Amino acid sequence: MMRSSSRHDLLLAVFIILSLLLHLLLLYVVPADRLVRVSAPRKPVVVEVRPPQPSLRELDVPPAAPAEPRQKPAQRQAPVDRVAPRETAPRGDAPEDRRPVPPADSRPAATPAQRPVGDAGPAPSPEALDLGLSKTTQERLQKGWANKYRKDVQEGEAVWLDTEKDLLASFFKRFRDNIYQVWNYPRQAAERGESGVCLLRIVINRDGSVETADVLESSGYPTLDREAVAAVYRGASYGNLPSSFPKDQLTIMAYFQYRLSRGEMGRDIFGR
Repeated sequence: MMRSSSRHDLLLAVFIILSLLLHLLLLYVVPADRLVRVSAPRKPVVVEVRPPQPSLRELDVPPAAPAEPRQKPAQRQAPVDRVAPRETAPRGDAPEDRRPVPPADSRPAATPAQRPVGDAGPAPSPEALDLGLSKTTQERLQKGWANKYRKDVQEGEAVWLDTEKDLLASFFKRFRDNIYQVWNYPRQAAERGESGVCLLRIVINRDGSVETADVLESSGYPTLDREAVAAVYRGASYGNLPSSFPKDQLTIMAYFQYRLSRGEMGRDIFGR
């Protein structure tokens, strides 16, 4: 065993010595520049920076040369100046042609201060309205329509507004106040100068709601009639009927009047 181990060590030492000799031989035979490649130094790149060239701005543009004055005036296209002859017409034989036309008055015509049409403004109270009608209107309304519907009132089927004050005074006041708050004079009707009186039959339920509202007599203008009926419905509810009132429904006969006077608009509700 001892001989085998020493023999291996001797062989290992021989191999190491041979390896060193081979490396020394290579270093001696092969040139150094072939073993290590040395890169040649690169030439530096030179970049030339040129200053920016000044460009012409809009303000640097040289001003235009002034135009030379024209030596000769422009020639006229027409050979001769012409003036159109004044048109005239023969005077007619009508009488109005013989009278001279008066000069128009340049001053504006004075117009009365008018209330804007359609602007009903705050609802007036019944006491503030002028309920006075002309004598002719009163006679026509009281003797005509009142007599026509007297039978309904006598039989107890209907009552005129503002009657039965001992029993319905407070209810009639609510009825009138509510309608005045929502009743307007139609704009287009006022512009057309429409006015008049219509007679309505209104049926009120015990809870104050409106059962029906019918036009018995027209004012002559459907727009005014429709607005009166619409105001009755818009004004509801009018509150409960008095507990002492014996019926479940109250039928009211009432006039709705539209007035136009000097640009002022008026609205009236009244009975007999």
